[in-house]
Amino acid sequence: MVEPRPRLTGVYVHLPFCDVKCAYCDFYSLANRHVDEAFWKRYLDRLLEDLNSQYDRLVEDTPRPVLASVFFGGGTPSRAPGFIFESVIAAVVKIFPERLTKIEITAEGNPESLAEAVLQSWHGAGVNRVSVGLQSLDEPVLKYLGRLYSPEAYRKVLGRVRAAGFENFNADFITGVPGQSAGSTLRDVDFALAEGASHASVYQLTIEPGTLLKQRIEAKRVSRPSDDEQVRQMDAAISHLEERGLHRYEISNFARAEKTCLHNLIYWTGRPYLGLGVAAHGFTGRRRFFHARSLEKYLAGEGLTQDHAVSPRDQLMNFLRLKQPLHKSRVLSLFTASDARTKAEQILHAAVEKHWLLARGTSFTLTHMGLKYTDSLIADLWNI
Repeated sequence: MVEPRPRLTGVYVHLPFCDVKCAYCDFYSLANRHVDEAFWKRYLDRLLEDLNSQYDRLVEDTPRPVLASVFFGGGTPSRAPGFIFESVIAAVVKIFPERLTKIEITAEGNPESLAEAVLQSWHGAGVNRVSVGLQSLDEPVLKYLGRLYSPEAYRKVLGRVRAAGFENFNADFITGVPGQSAGSTLRDVDFALAEGASHASVYQLTIEPGTLLKQRIEAKRVSRPSDDEQVRQMDAAISHLEERGLHRYEISNFARAEKTCLHNLIYWTGRPYLGLGVAAHGFTGRRRFFHARSLEKYLAGEGLTQDHAVSPRDQLMNFLRLKQPLHKSRVLSLFTASDARTKAEQILHAAVEKHWLLARGTSFTLTHMGLKYTDSLIADLWNI
């Protein structure tokens, strides 16, 4: 009998509450809602029930999952009480018989709610990586994004993260906001680096359907982002970060040596993960599932729905995000018909000719130019 191969596996935990719903955000979150301790205990019970149920599905498709990461996202996890983190981490570690020696455990937070007590509680619970949603230190930029803004909180938050004992932390930024400049973006980045950030995420502003920002743009209350200005600011940030020792390992993510985000790499490389909490998605290694975007349904015990709309080609969106070698055979395996594989091979060859891909033997690596044209390359392959 062949021994099943071990597969690194992550666990995502969605904590859906925020102080305010940011104008650009399309994640499931609930703002300005009174949430007391009794509610959180109820939500915790449901998370633990969800964990047991999903783990059973996971091992049907991935018999030897190896726990590699836990990620508390939101919403604003820094608004949740400490016992949520302690209980969930303990339960997740207990249910996986195989684990990495050091599991990456990340929690997201915003400057205005990342108080000293919160960070100390996280550190005591086992969180070892923090991701801070700064977005910008420029007040007009934050107002455009619909963010709360406390200058003192923004200036002091990364110092509090360090003081609580965290050596590995990320700062999230958004660039390409109308009125923002390359100089503003670089000042934001320099602030995070001076405070000791080991990882930076720099996202270009996108206008998602159903968001308040899209409504404001359509009503002509605010300006639409400029594509040219977004490219200019992103190029400046890329050069700036790489000159300062943070290598670009994904379209929008930069890290010092050995500080890449393992949890996100699990997503991007097609490995399995559990998705706990309202609106969360999970992948067993073979099947994809999701929870409804309804807190009431989740708390009532409504189960997962299998996502039959996902096709193997969806993996292209993840494969072609990373600056790491991608085997040609892995791309071609997504196409079952021989004529489709032939067309895919031709598209990959054309991408090499355009200097979007660098060919090394039977592998490809996205070039700096290729990372700009990832959407075009994905579309070419998708439409075969």
